[in-house]
Amino acid sequence: MKRIVPVVLMLSATIAFGQKLLRVMPSSTLAPFVNAHSQKPEPNTKSLGVTLWSDNFDNAANWTIDNDGQAGIEFGWNINNVSDGWWSANGISSTGGGNYAELVNGDPTVTPGTQATGITYTLTTVNPINIAALGGTNHICLEFEQFGARFNDLQEIQISTNGNTWTTVGNNLDKPVLSQAGGSAYANPDLKSINLAPILPANPGNLWVRFSWTTNFPSQAANANVWITYGWYIDNVKIKTNPTNDLSVTSKYWGTAGLNYYQIPVTQTAEIDFEIDVFNGGINAQPGVDYNISVNAGVFTASSSTVNVPSLDTVTLTVINPFTPSGLGNYSVVHTLGADSTDDVPANNSIANTNFTVTNYIYARDNGTAVGSTSNGPDGFESGNLYDIWNEQELKGINVRMLGGANGTSVGTEVFVKLYSLDVNTGDFVFESESDPLIVSASDLNVNKMMALNVPVTLQSNTTYLAVIGSAGTGLRVSNAGTSTPQTSFFFDYADQTWYYQTSTPWVRLNFDPIIGLNENASSIGAVVYPNPANDVLNIKADFKGAASVQGAIYNHLGAVVAELNFTSSSAVQSQQVAIGNLAPGMYVVKLQSEEGVATKHFVKK
Repeated sequence: MKRIVPVVLMLSATIAFGQKLLRVMPSSTLAPFVNAHSQKPEPNTKSLGVTLWSDNFDNAANWTIDNDGQAGIEFGWNINNVSDGWWSANGISSTGGGNYAELVNGDPTVTPGTQATGITYTLTTVNPINIAALGGTNHICLEFEQFGARFNDLQEIQISTNGNTWTTVGNNLDKPVLSQAGGSAYANPDLKSINLAPILPANPGNLWVRFSWTTNFPSQAANANVWITYGWYIDNVKIKTNPTNDLSVTSKYWGTAGLNYYQIPVTQTAEIDFEIDVFNGGINAQPGVDYNISVNAGVFTASSSTVNVPSLDTVTLTVINPFTPSGLGNYSVVHTLGADSTDDVPANNSIANTNFTVTNYIYARDNGTAVGSTSNGPDGFESGNLYDIWNEQELKGINVRMLGGANGTSVGTEVFVKLYSLDVNTGDFVFESESDPLIVSASDLNVNKMMALNVPVTLQSNTTYLAVIGSAGTGLRVSNAGTSTPQTSFFFDYADQTWYYQTSTPWVRLNFDPIIGLNENASSIGAVVYPNPANDVLNIKADFKGAASVQGAIYNHLGAVVAELNFTSSSAVQSQQVAIGNLAPGMYVVKLQSEEGVATKHFVKK
């Protein structure tokens, strides 16, 4: 079963200057679609689609340009054979050559902040395309070549059947953001195809096509940065009949209880499920469709049930027998989609291999390839991932990776790691432990850095935990590696004291290595205080490591005792709640002491 965590906010963490999105509701889970399996006959080859209409921009009069009141070649759409924008010298390398359409919005490199704001630029076919007269039905697709790169753009493709009401049928939000933190431009050219059959009536008449550009962050429209664009180039627009047979894989899921791990401690191995969504965009129904996996070249194989997929339907195929890793080592899973008919467009149903490792001690959600980073502008934040625990185990440390370089984490930034448990009844994150602050040095950047928890935590079986790295300052940049399904990786914004989910995966890992902390003095005290700042109640958690005599107190800024703390001798990890509502606002110190060690922790009373 896939996970839905009751935290319903989202953060886009791929933009260099940090952005937050509107509140969204969690998406619903997809129920498996299962039928009986049958032997496949020999496949039959079917024909590809044909072009009904095309336009390569050789005649600019075929298109209506609305540049929202902006004038000049550097603002809005233009049609010619020259790249007029600041970003690409040569424009699109389209297969037809000649003219192409180009979207521009100022030049931020010459005069930053002068890009037009509050605008929407559109490029629309002047004349309707009569699908029926061209011999077509609703089984058609819109195809075009494009080039560009996405920053804060909302690049949409729209259609209309009356010339007035417009329906968005596609966008480029699946493309990675290109920023100082990473990302890439589109392929040049990038061929995009959008199946219009699910949207059009059975016997469509006229059709208009529109390309629309605006910002993807209207809630921040006053910020000139959200109107920056590298440019969007369009050429060779076509309306084509759909292929006869065209299955496409629209999503892939693998993991345990909704979470996928690229490194799994041998103590936390569990059943791994595999599932895909398959869309039939072809004209014909597709019989005998199934989904198959092979682990480590056939050491383990499994399949879904076989189903019939009607035209324009989507089904979810789930492998019937989950896979459980058997021990330490690397695992490679090959995925294949089977069908009775030969697919006319096989490129859109190929599925990348899944690779993960069973380790001694490391539990990792990130894929190990650092791309981009999470930051929060001038505000402090925490960022990390959920982890499910299947067997009780003591956690002593958390591994993190902080981005280095010119646009990375600032040397001298104070950072920490924290561990929270998840309250399944409320959806709240409950504080468990944290590390001492780390003052970042150059050697801490772009490496897999282990940070020990002040107080080790015995993680309970069948419990979910959140591990984060954070900073109250402005200099932290957390490396991201891979993507997370919504509500499985999280971001806490210190400015508005709100948890958001993020879809990039922070490099924040659990480390169960038992030797962590063994080089410390056995009689030293580990302690954490929370929340910080505190208002009415302060929680104190300490590891006295079985000391014979222990004591503690809270001191004000003058060094006077304002509260005595009562801990039990000869007991290791202990927790205590202290009422502090009567204390004056300000800075205080918690001091804990045993016969051979002292720990001091500062906190702020609000």
